[in-house]
Amino acid sequence: MFKRVIWMGVGAAAGSVGTIWAERKVKAQIDRVSQTVSEKATVQHVATIARDRVVDVRDTVVAAIGEGRSTKQGVEAEMRQSVADRWGPVDRGPSSTG
Repeated sequence: MFKRVIWMGVGAAAGSVGTIWAERKVKAQIDRVSQTVSEKATVQHVATIARDRVVDVRDTVVAAIGEGRSTKQGVEAEMRQSVADRWGPVDRGPSSTG
């Protein structure tokens, strides 16, 4: 019984020491990061980063739309060919684009 009390005390002490150590490490890291960020956190720097990210997202979206369109056109052509093979040429009717 007494062994359990001793080991419980050792565990509590180790947990307390570990918590204090981790807290100090986190605070030191926050101080280092905040100093670095404050040096770079100018309006121009933040605007440049934001613009670059917007351009990256725009390029990704444009590429995805282009890929989607080309895939859609390929699938549509396959479907039209499948229908044409089965029932003959399909009359598309009057074109709405023009």
